[in-house]
Amino acid sequence: MKLKQVTALGLAAALGLTALTACGGSGSSAASSESTAAASAAATGDSASAAGIQPCEVTFWHAMTGQQETTLTELADQFNEENEYGITVTLVNQGSYDDLSTKLTANAAAGTLPDMAQTYNSWLMPYLDMVVPLDDFIASDFDNYEDVLQSYRDENTVFGFTSGLPFNKSTYVYFYNKTMFDELGLEAPTTWDDLVTIGETFMQEKNLVSLGYDDMAGMLEAALRQSGAEYVTEEGAQFDNETGLETVQFIMDLYNNGYARLVGEDGYFSGPFSNQLIAAYVGSCTGVSYITHDGWELGVAPLPGNTEKAANTAGTNINMFATDENQQKATWEFMKFLTSTEATTKWAMETGYLPVRQSALDSDTYQEFMANDPTATACYAQSDAFFSSPVFEGSYDVQNAVNTTLEEVILAKEDAQTALDSLVSAINNAL
Repeated sequence: MKLKQVTALGLAAALGLTALTACGGSGSSAASSESTAAASAAATGDSASAAGIQPCEVTFWHAMTGQQETTLTELADQFNEENEYGITVTLVNQGSYDDLSTKLTANAAAGTLPDMAQTYNSWLMPYLDMVVPLDDFIASDFDNYEDVLQSYRDENTVFGFTSGLPFNKSTYVYFYNKTMFDELGLEAPTTWDDLVTIGETFMQEKNLVSLGYDDMAGMLEAALRQSGAEYVTEEGAQFDNETGLETVQFIMDLYNNGYARLVGEDGYFSGPFSNQLIAAYVGSCTGVSYITHDGWELGVAPLPGNTEKAANTAGTNINMFATDENQQKATWEFMKFLTSTEATTKWAMETGYLPVRQSALDSDTYQEFMANDPTATACYAQSDAFFSSPVFEGSYDVQNAVNTTLEEVILAKEDAQTALDSLVSAINNAL
C-alpha cells in the first residue's frame, strides 16, 4: 500500500456538547425556556424528516474491553449527543471474540441479528446473505472513500461487494528489550539472518530465548509471504514446494536451536516478555498496553523480512445487519462517524489500534503522537507491506489447524520435510 499525502485534519477537541441549563426565575423565563426547547425539538424533527431518518435506537454488538471499551463508549456518547436525527446508539458488550462470534451465529439462525456488529470476515460465511451491502451508501454518502487505506478496502470487498468498514485494525510488530539488546551490542532485526544472529547471541551470552510469536498461523503465513511464496487458497495449501520447504526449515530451526519458544499456557508473550523471561516477541501492536517495563527500555520495530517485506494486519470490521430502511440509514450514520478522520484518530491514539484513514495517519495530531510512540512509528514504517489473510469457506478452520499442527511438529522436533507434509495435510483436510 503506497502512502499518499493528503490534507492533514486534526482530532476534534471536544468529546461532547456541554449541556446548558437555564437559571431559575420568573414564569416568563420558564415559558421562554420551554418555548426554546420546543423550537429546538421541532427543528431537529424537521431536519431528521428532511434527511429521511426518524429518531431510533441503533444496537451495536462488540467485544471491546478495558481502555478500548472506554474509548468506544466515549465515541458513542459523542455521537448520541451530536447527531441531529435523534439516533441513540446502544453498545452491547458480548464478552470475548469467541462469545461474540457464537452469539452472532446463533442470532443469525434465529433472524435476530443486531443493527451492526464488529466481525472478522471469516465469521460471516454462515450468514453472508444477511450482511447489508454498503456500496450504495458509500457511493452516495461517504466522505472520500479513497482515503480509507487500500488494504482495508480490499479486505472488505473479498465477497464481491463491500461488506463492511474497517474498525479496530492492528498489525504485528517486533517488541524487544532494548536495554538487553544495547548491552549485547545488538540492533533490532531487519532480516531473517538478523534473527539467527540475535538468537545465537542471547543463548551464548544470557542463556535466554530471544523470540516468541503469539500467533503461530500468522507466523507461517508472514514467513511464506516474506519468502515470496503463497500460503493458502480455498483449493488448499499453496506452499508444497521448495520455497515452502525452505521457509518451514527456517521456522523449525529457530525453535529446535532454542532461539524461539512457544507461548504455552501464558496465552500471549506480553507477560513473559514483561518479566524478562524472553528478549523479544512478535504480536499485535495493541499488545503494548499489556507490557510493563519497569527498569528497562522497550523497543518496537517493524517485522524483519526475507526476500520480501510482509506484515500481518488483524482486527475486525463493522458490518450492518439492519433490515428496516430507517434503521439502515441510522446505522450508516454511526458507521460513518466511527470511520471519520477525527474518530479514528482518537480511537488509534487511545487504544493502540491503527487509524483506518490516510488523512488520520498524516494528520499533525497523529504525527505528533507517533513521534513519541515507538509502537505507532513501527506500524507506520511497515504500512506499505500490510497484508490480510485470505477469507473463504473453511478459512477459520484452516487457521485453527495450522496453529495446532505447527505447535505439534515443533514440540516433536520434527524435520522440516515432515513438518511441511503435516502442515499441508492439515490445511487440505480442514477444507
